[in-house]
Amino acid sequence: MIKLGIFGDQTTNHELLGQLNTIPEVEVTGLYFSGNVEVSDGFPVFSSPIGLMDVSDAILILSDKSISNDLVKLILRKSKHVYLKSVPSLHIREIKELIDLEKEAGIVTFIYNPFNYNPYFDPFSNKYEKPFLINLRTCFEGEVIKASHEMLLLVTALNRLVQSNYKKLEVFGLHESNNQLVISLRIEYNNGCVINLTVSQEKISGFCEIFQKSKRIQFEIQTPLYVQYPQLNQEYTAISNFIRLIQNGDKKANSFDSLLNGVQIVHEIKEHLRFNGIDF
Repeated sequence: MIKLGIFGDQTTNHELLGQLNTIPEVEVTGLYFSGNVEVSDGFPVFSSPIGLMDVSDAILILSDKSISNDLVKLILRKSKHVYLKSVPSLHIREIKELIDLEKEAGIVTFIYNPFNYNPYFDPFSNKYEKPFLINLRTCFEGEVIKASHEMLLLVTALNRLVQSNYKKLEVFGLHESNNQLVISLRIEYNNGCVINLTVSQEKISGFCEIFQKSKRIQFEIQTPLYVQYPQLNQEYTAISNFIRLIQNGDKKANSFDSLLNGVQIVHEIKEHLRFNGIDF
């Protein structure tokens, strides 16, 4: 039985809380909510986050807001598995420190990413033959999420699918005549995988090709990729996958490694565009 402690706030989905006890071999031990939030979900409520950590095997941070690096480090130092609903705003040095802590603690870390639930990008159901090639063209959502953060989520999802550190990045960015930004990337990975990615601000249809040695997968994208696969039950599926990783003792594909690659790639994109007078 895995005991879950839940950290939340006013952005936490209470319907999701009610679903968590339906996951086999899972027990919700209690809730800790920050801010002036009334909690009436039938779970024990803790006044101290440390008190909840002490009686839990794993911590779910179910908040849309980015949490502090110090809180994540505290959870890892207590050797608790941790699930993050939102990507924490961290510097490269801080992420490297968290990678060291998670390996020392021997725990599973998991960051929810909506792009992982595109049926073709889901690392839990797809095991592509490596090396492979992905050609992907899509457009930024542009209204709900900042373009640079959307790019971070997308390349982090692709990194998790590749399961390798990137070794080379080529960036090309321009403002077209209608002042719409277009960013084109070529990412080469240590295991031989290559991704050619083009993302534009203009709302145009896109496509994706995934080449393997034995076959090719191809699909068209009529809307921004970010909104094509809305949350729906994704959070419940993500938490179920997190629990499965804990039960299987699978600590090889922890999320901070993929996040580090994503942050490094976006940092290089920003530096390249800034050099060319483009703010991203």
